Amino acid sequence: LPTEAQLGKWVDEITHHTYVHQYLIRSMEGFRWDAHAMGKLISLLGNLSTFYPDSKRVRDPKVRREHIVKIIAKMPTIAAWCFRHMLGRPYIYPDNELSYAGNFMNMLFRMAEPRFKPDPAIEKAIDVLFILHADHEQNCSANAARAVGSAETDPYCSLAAASSALYGPLHGGANEAVLRMLREIGSLSAVPDFIEGVKNRDRRLMGFGHRVYKNYDPRARIIKK
Repeated sequence: LPTEAQLGKWVDEITHHTYVHQYLIRSMEGFRWDAHAMGKLISLLGNLSTFYPDSKRVRDPKVRREHIVKIIAKMPTIAAWCFRHMLGRPYIYPDNELSYAGNFMNMLFRMAEPRFKPDPAIEKAIDVLFILHADHEQNCSANAARAVGSAETDPYCSLAAASSALYGPLHGGANEAVLRMLREIGSLSAVPDFIEGVKNRDRRLMGFGHRVYKNYDPRARIIKK
């Protein structure tokens, strides 16, 4: 783990790069309001590579690290703006007095309040989920990023490829299937009938099971804490 000084330096590096170029907003405005958030995210990541042509110098460790920091810093901003664009809400700029997770919540959910105060429990949960997803196996999107990056593609385009893999229904798209299932169930009173349909193999229970963890996902133990 980093020392307090190392952590402080890392946080300063990230917060220094949370803003994105105003021209990226023009790209966002070219999408329909109901365009899928992942489609927008993929396009905007590729777009970012045009703002940083030096990112193609992938063999230079200093340049490589600089753009890794920029990606980590800018991803919450872009993702939150994709969400707000869909709702027709004005974009919220980063508040670098907040934590990484708290700032993400600010850009997602802030309305007319002078200062957004994230719920500490939700803020902590998002922080834990970010760590668990970042530090987890060689899944489809991680492999896509490595495969594309092996051609010495810049990190922004490599991440666009990874996001394209994540968009697939057998990867990150499975989360959407869970939301559709919950909407279909509708209420607690409808749960028993739905479960009966699952037992009879008339329906699928989404969000359970894993291609690697056949018995128990160890991440669940950490999330429960």
